[in-house]
Amino acid sequence: MKKTYKYAVVGLLFLFLAGCEDFLDKREDSGGLTEEAVYSSYESIRGFLDQVYPKLEAYNTFEGADDGKNQRTYVGVMADEMSATYNKTVFAKFFSGAWLTTDKAANVTEIGNGSNTPIGKALPSIRIVNRVIANIDKVPLTGEQRNEILGQAYFYRAWFYFNVIKRYGGMPILDKVFAGGDDDIPRVTYHESSAWMVGDIDQAISMLPDTWPDNQYGRPTKLAALAFKEMALLYDASPLMQNDLNSVQIKSYDQERAKAAAKAAWAAITYMKQNEAKTGVRLATADEYMNLFWFPDTELKRVETIWWRRRIPSDSDRSKTARAFWLYADMTGGTGSESFAISCPTLNAVNMYERKGADGIYYPINDTRSGYKFDPEHAFIDRDPRFYNNILIPGDTWGTYASGKPYYIRLWRGCTAYNNYGSSKHTNGRQLSGFMCRKFLWPEANYRHDQTLGTTKPFLQKIAQTVFIRATQLYLDFAEASFEATGSATAKVEDCGMTAEEALNTIRNRIGVTDIPSDIVSDPEKFREAYRRERGVELMFENHRWWDVRRWMIMHTLFNEPYPIKGVYFDPVGSYEDSADGKSGTRPASFTYTVFDMEKEIRGFSNMRNYWYPLPQHDVDALHNLQQNPGW
Repeated sequence: MKKTYKYAVVGLLFLFLAGCEDFLDKREDSGGLTEEAVYSSYESIRGFLDQVYPKLEAYNTFEGADDGKNQRTYVGVMADEMSATYNKTVFAKFFSGAWLTTDKAANVTEIGNGSNTPIGKALPSIRIVNRVIANIDKVPLTGEQRNEILGQAYFYRAWFYFNVIKRYGGMPILDKVFAGGDDDIPRVTYHESSAWMVGDIDQAISMLPDTWPDNQYGRPTKLAALAFKEMALLYDASPLMQNDLNSVQIKSYDQERAKAAAKAAWAAITYMKQNEAKTGVRLATADEYMNLFWFPDTELKRVETIWWRRRIPSDSDRSKTARAFWLYADMTGGTGSESFAISCPTLNAVNMYERKGADGIYYPINDTRSGYKFDPEHAFIDRDPRFYNNILIPGDTWGTYASGKPYYIRLWRGCTAYNNYGSSKHTNGRQLSGFMCRKFLWPEANYRHDQTLGTTKPFLQKIAQTVFIRATQLYLDFAEASFEATGSATAKVEDCGMTAEEALNTIRNRIGVTDIPSDIVSDPEKFREAYRRERGVELMFENHRWWDVRRWMIMHTLFNEPYPIKGVYFDPVGSYEDSADGKSGTRPASFTYTVFDMEKEIRGFSNMRNYWYPLPQHDVDALHNLQQNPGW
């Protein structure tokens, strides 16, 4: 007999109570499954569990709607990496810093709890996973099949829970399917939440396979779980997470927790190295590096990818990803909001890249040894090679016109492509930063390259994928954890075969950047700046920066100016042929550079309360035991 369930669902915390009723309550002859059918076989329970996979964030691809509007702004704008040109950017509410809502389910980008938001996807997914774990013994499974299902279930539960607590702080332990009457449970501290979550990750490590068949590639593996564990432990050791439910104060790292994170990161690195032949995962070489961040149709694997969301987008979404996120209107051939809504790297981000000095050593640009000057002969010459992989500036050659003539990035003041942003109804209320993101692009992704293909086909040659963890992060996490555990860049955590300095140099050397200068290594404050800068450069635009500046508790100082986001005006020196016909165009001989405040890029995050997101007030009012975050 088919079972049905009734629940009193009261908002945020109980979204996870309502996630799977549609699947269970549909009759088999209408395309759904009864509960008995769900737990009847390996295939059926795996299909039930697989419902959570599309709930994973897909921030690197255009996907559906957000806050009632199409997604036209990239997540890189959340901190200081990028600026948004679209007047109706879905991040407007987020930028304000006024995050509290009284709505029961608000689809407000990032900070809401409606079904289109990360929180609104995470909690129902946890409910589905809890049902799988609770009912696994009903299913006839081999030992291998049981491990595959449970390993994924524990991994997913931990991952979705992590996406909740890194926003809200400690939350109730969601370890079962709650029935009516036992659901008003109190929050616990971040440390308690993390400890329970890491227990799930340990279960996943013990059960998940080393690899999956090619047609299943994208499911979590043992290495993904090992990497997730060290990442979770690093967050747990970080300053923000040392606060309890009643405080948001500047804290230091917990050294013992940092030591645990370093050991976990070393275990993940060791496993990765020992199993490279089996998993295919390793650090990319310099030659491979530029191809890490986009994927051909026929090759969804990249050597550094550890944990990612596999998605083959429609032609429409694939085209919109390039046009709405990365390309300015002249390169898209369109006049609509998707064509104009580029997310631009900021000068704040550009300034993270080091410069090679006269001695051949790379230094931060605020170090006089770098030889950095803000002029055409120095500003963007001899920078860290990753700068040229990640950033385009006005006048850079990027592919060709259909005629074979070079196409130059046309974001200097005065040219038609630039001026169009001041007159378009989609962007006339915001500002271009002067820079363009190259990291996820290829030169043929340009309408001007072959206009006969129309405004869609030029952008279909490659696929963007959302990568959550890649091999590089293991070394960056290790460097941070090891240094914060020992207070030294050259000391080793017990049972670890590497120092923080060696970990960072491994990442730098493989791309052609020299070792960190010895005087920086020996100075704890300078080395902390160095590992954070290295992380900012290597993981730029990969959805880490926002979480990092929060857990480090530097956000309130990073955004304490009225206009903290900076751009550059590139003004032409000499004549040039404009590209009004879209078929040819030249660049001026040189440019002058002027830094300006991006006054439209408000970041209202200087209040300490913004380190944690507020819980929807509707839920706090409805539940006796649900405590609101401090300051909200």
